[in-house]
Amino acid sequence: MTDEAGAQAQNRKLSRSRRLVLAIGAALVVALVCFVVLAILPKPEGPRSKAPLRSFLTGVGVLGVAAPLCIGGSALKQRFASSPYFEGTFIATVLSVFGFVCLAAGLACIILGAYDLIAPLLSP
Repeated sequence: MTDEAGAQAQNRKLSRSRRLVLAIGAALVVALVCFVVLAILPKPEGPRSKAPLRSFLTGVGVLGVAAPLCIGGSALKQRFASSPYFEGTFIATVLSVFGFVCLAAGLACIILGAYDLIAPLLSP
């Protein structure tokens, strides 16, 4: 019976790590696709700040970069929680901070893109 419980625990651990790698990979693929589409789009005629599609794509791409940083920081923090040394926790914290900065920048891009779409409708 203990062999079965150990095998199930090992399967859950592998399943969790596979899901973690899949989530990081999917986020990076989304970011790569967004940045490639941004590179392919023609140059805007007006100011770059008034291109909502570019703003949305940039925001989603930056969020795709932020997700692996936050996920990796969280996973490292859990792994080094019982360690008496501070290096692992420090690296996890740095990854999390950079992830949250990217998250804020991505959300700002998306919000500014939405504002660029709504602003002409609200002006008289």
